[in-house]
Amino acid sequence: MKSRAILLRILIFALLWLALTGGAASAWIYGAVAAVAAGALSVGLYPVDRQGVQIWRAALFAPTLLARGFLGGLDVARRAIDPRLPIQPGWIRFRLGNRNDEANALLGGVISILPGTLSAGPQDGQMDVHVLNSSGFDLAELATEERRVLALFGRRITEQKDEHA
Repeated sequence: MKSRAILLRILIFALLWLALTGGAASAWIYGAVAAVAAGALSVGLYPVDRQGVQIWRAALFAPTLLARGFLGGLDVARRAIDPRLPIQPGWIRFRLGNRNDEANALLGGVISILPGTLSAGPQDGQMDVHVLNSSGFDLAELATEERRVLALFGRRITEQKDEHA
C-alpha cells in the first residue's frame, strides 16, 4: 500500500511536469528525475500514513474555489477603486471546530483566497482573520468554509472534530 501511494505521488508530479512543459519530449529526462525527487521528498515531508485530502474531493472543490477566488479579487479591486463601497478593515477571531493542523492550514489558505479576507493562521484553537469590511462580516461564512475544508479530508478528520474543546 505504501509503495502504491509513493508511485501515485510520483505520477502526480510527472503529470504536473507534463502540464508545465507542454509535453516537450526534451524535458522528460529532467522531468523524470524531478518527479522521482519530488515524490521522495513529499514522502519525507508528508508521510503516507498521515491524514490528507482525498484527491477526488479536491478535484470537485477546486473549480468552485478558483471561481470564488477570481470573483473575490474583482470585489477587492472594485472596493479599492470605488470609494463609496464599504471598507472598514479589522481583525476578527474565529473559533476553530477542530485541532487538525493540516485541515486548519488548508482552511487558512482557503480563507485568504476568498473576498476581503486574509488568514493569519491557526493558533490555540482559533484563527485570526483580517477582513476588509468588519462591520458587515458574518462569522457563519467562516464556519461554512471550515465544513467544506473538513469535507475534503472525509471522515478521517470529521470523526476527530474538536477533541480539545
